[in-house]
Amino acid sequence: MKILKIGSYNVKNKNIYSHYKSSLINKTIKPQIDIFCQPLEIQNELVKKYFNLRDRLADKLYPVEKMCDITSWNLNINLTDTDLMISRFYTNQYTNIFKDKKTYIEFLKLKNAKLEKHEKKQLKDIINRFKKVLKYNNELNELGIIENDIAQKLNTYTFRIDGKEISKTEINKILESETNPNIRKKAYEAKIKNGDLIAKDLKKLVIKRNEFAKRRGYSNFFEYTLKEEYGVKQKELETLLNDIFAKSKNLISKNLKETQTKLSKAFGIKEEHLKNYHYGLLTKNNPEKFINDNIKTKEQIVNIAKKTYSAMGFDINKLEDEGKLILDLFPKKGKNTHGFCFGIDAGKDARILANLTNDAASLEILNHELGHAVYTLGISRELPYFDRFEYPAISEAIAMMMGDLQQKENILADLLPKNVLEKYKKEFITNQIAFIARSIKIINFEKEMYKNPNQDLGKLWHNMKVKYEMRSDKEFINNEWATIPHFLTHPVYYQNYFRATIMKFQIYNYLVSKLGNITENNKTAEILNNRLFKYGKSLEENELIEVLTDKKLSVDDFVKSITEK
Repeated sequence: MKILKIGSYNVKNKNIYSHYKSSLINKTIKPQIDIFCQPLEIQNELVKKYFNLRDRLADKLYPVEKMCDITSWNLNINLTDTDLMISRFYTNQYTNIFKDKKTYIEFLKLKNAKLEKHEKKQLKDIINRFKKVLKYNNELNELGIIENDIAQKLNTYTFRIDGKEISKTEINKILESETNPNIRKKAYEAKIKNGDLIAKDLKKLVIKRNEFAKRRGYSNFFEYTLKEEYGVKQKELETLLNDIFAKSKNLISKNLKETQTKLSKAFGIKEEHLKNYHYGLLTKNNPEKFINDNIKTKEQIVNIAKKTYSAMGFDINKLEDEGKLILDLFPKKGKNTHGFCFGIDAGKDARILANLTNDAASLEILNHELGHAVYTLGISRELPYFDRFEYPAISEAIAMMMGDLQQKENILADLLPKNVLEKYKKEFITNQIAFIARSIKIINFEKEMYKNPNQDLGKLWHNMKVKYEMRSDKEFINNEWATIPHFLTHPVYYQNYFRATIMKFQIYNYLVSKLGNITENNKTAEILNNRLFKYGKSLEENELIEVLTDKKLSVDDFVKSITEK
C-alpha cells in the first residue's frame, strides 16, 4: 500500500487545504480554527517539531523503560526485596520523565499537527502518559501498590493437597490423567484455592479502578481501558462477541455434549452428575493423551519447538547465542506460575518465562510465547522508538497461530502414528470453538464485573459458564473467577485474544496459500519479518493485516473454518 506524499503531506490533504483557502478568500465560509486552514509551511514546521520533541523524549525514555521491563522480568522469575527496591527506583525514574510540565505543554500545542493516523494516536498516547503522571500519579500509584500486594500473595502462595506441597503444573497433570474422582476433586479445589485467597482484594481493586475511571469521565474501568489503552469501541466489541456467539452457539452445544458423553463413560456416571472437577480429563482414546504418554521429558518439548521454528526460518539457538532471546522455561520456587513473553527491547531482547512439563499443553505454550518473541525481535531498529512496539491483538494472533501448529501441521509426525496425528488435527476446530466460548465468557464476565463489582461475582461467573459454555446450572458457586491472571495484571486484555483468533485464521490461510505448510517452508520467517514484523506500530492495526494478507480484516476465514466442522 503506497501513500503519495508532498513533504510530510498526503496529496489529498493538499487538495483539502486548497479548498479551504479558496473558500476563505471568497468568503463562502466563516474563518475557523482548523489544521487545513494553516499554511503548508506552518504545518510542516508543526510536524517537524513533533518529530523532534518525540525523539528527544524517546532518548530519555528508552533506557528507563528497558530497565523497568528487565526488573519486571526479575520480579517474576524470582521475587526478592532487592528486586522490589530496584523496580521502585526505575518506576520513579519513569515517573520523573513525565513530570516535566513544560514538555507536556509543548506536546499539547501540537495536537493540530497534520500527522499520519498512527502518529496522531502516538501523540495522544504520549499526552496521556504525561497526564497520568501530572494529574493521576497518586491514584495510579495507589492502584499499583494494591496490585503488587495481591501479586505478591499469589507468587508466594503454595498449592497443597492433603497438606503436601504441590506445583500448579503437577495439579494440571492430575486433572489431565487421574480417573479417581476424589483425587480430582482435591486437585481442582487446590487449583482454585488461590482464587479464595485474593477474591476480596481483587474486588476492592476493581472498585478502586472504577473510581479512577469515573473521575476520567467513563462509566467504569472496563470502558475506560478498552478505549484509552486499546482503542476499541465497546459497542463494536459487543456486536462482534454477539455475532460470533450466535454463529458458534450450536457448535458449542454439540462439543459439550460430545465431551460429556466421553466423561460419563470414563467415570461411570450419568452426564447430569458431572462436576467441574470431572472436566479436563484426557480420555483413553484422546490423541492428546497419547502425546503426553510419549513425551518423556520437558526438554523434549523445547527440542520440538526449536525444530519447528527452525523449519520456518527462525533460528532459536542462534538468537539465544547472540543474547537476543533468554529462556526460563521450567518450574521453580518463587517463580510466577504462568507463561509470558517479555518484549524488553524490539529487535534486541525478548525473554520467555514458562513452567513447562512433558505434555502437549506445554508445547503449545512454548510455541505461543516464541511467536511473541520472534515478533518482537523482527521489529526494525530503524523505526522511531515509539513505533518499535506491536499491537497486542496482532501479536497475540501470531502467537496463537504458532501455538496451533502442533494441531494444524506435521510437527509431531515423528512422535505420533499417522492415524493418531490425523485425529488430533481433526479436533483442532473443536478446541477453537471451546476457546471462543471461554473467551466470550471471560470478556462478558469482566465487563459485568466492572459494571457492578458489588454483586456476587462467584454467581456471575457461574451464570456466564452456563450461558456461554452451556455448563450445568447445578454446579457449586466458588471463586474460580479470581484465578484468571489477566483480571489482576492485564485488565480488559482478554478481548485481544478474542480478536486475535479472528486475525490468526486470516493470517494462517494467507501464508498457507503462498507457502503450503508453514512449518515445512523456511520462507515463512522471511514473509512474516518483511510483511509484518518489521513495521512495528508504524502502520495502523488493520493496515498491517491488509499489507500482510492482501485483504481487509474480516471474520470470513474464521466463520468458514468453524462452520465447515
